[in-house]
Amino acid sequence: MASTLLDQVSVEESGPDQFVSRFNPGRMGNTANIAYGGCTLAAAVQAACRTVSPEYLLYSTLGNYLGPALTDRKLTCSVRRVRDTRTFATRQVEVSQEQQDGAPRRLCMVVLADFQVREPASLLAYSAPPSRSYSPVERCLGAAEAGEEMVRSGVVPRKLVGLHGVIFGLMARFFETRQAPEGVSAQNLGGLAKGVRTDQDDLPITSKTSADWFRCRHRLDRREDHHAGLAFVMDGALSFMPLTHSGMFVDDVAACSSLDFALRFFTGDVDLNNWHLRELKTVAGGEGRTYTESRLWDQSGTLVASMTQQSILRPKRTAKPAL
Repeated sequence: MASTLLDQVSVEESGPDQFVSRFNPGRMGNTANIAYGGCTLAAAVQAACRTVSPEYLLYSTLGNYLGPALTDRKLTCSVRRVRDTRTFATRQVEVSQEQQDGAPRRLCMVVLADFQVREPASLLAYSAPPSRSYSPVERCLGAAEAGEEMVRSGVVPRKLVGLHGVIFGLMARFFETRQAPEGVSAQNLGGLAKGVRTDQDDLPITSKTSADWFRCRHRLDRREDHHAGLAFVMDGALSFMPLTHSGMFVDDVAACSSLDFALRFFTGDVDLNNWHLRELKTVAGGEGRTYTESRLWDQSGTLVASMTQQSILRPKRTAKPAL
């Protein structure tokens, strides 16, 4: 079990353009032997970064979750060098795991990562602000404090707060987080507190938002570790957010998991040692899928990154009436 984010996102070279994760991927948001997708994505980003020169900065990571990774074995990353020019580099990464009984390796994820040498100047520099005003990090409670406050105020029982801590414990191990009280997730415990009224109940689902502040618990120094760490954290909660903003949780559905993603970096100078604000909003739902976005700002209000995902969201089957 990795004890730091750096351990969790690190890979070791096993051959030419071949890498293996240092630790097994961890579990989060799932009680089965299925790994959190952010672990797989972080390993892919780290492997891609290891095959380019330091002057090339990651700006776009697109890909598909092809199948669940397991938590009892390491991840293997195979990198293909698609493009290398004086300005751009492109890498394709296939992430797989060994299977039991001599079965063929299972492909878990395929990623296309694009890098660019830093431009000497920008003609325009701008970024969109958050959708609403959120409390500064100094006025937001930590996860444990917020949970205790919900228990003291009678919003939720202590058992439910404990369950939330177990389900999302992997993120808490690596990141210090503080939920903005203005967000839906902070008010209904990520959807676990069903029936609790929030300040945004009168809004359409596409106007509701949740937000949190986070920073890494253990110092990161290398640029590729910050990029991999950001991939790890930005994957979190996106598939769940349509449920959270509907007052539901994963036990209300038959299936809820990510299908694809687009992670874009708007600066090469990501520093997860400092606080960042993340806002999450779902955009569309239908055909058994949802489309949700998270955006990330640093403390100066500059948009640092965004991630969008389509996810599967299947309703539970209703029992057929007896004849």
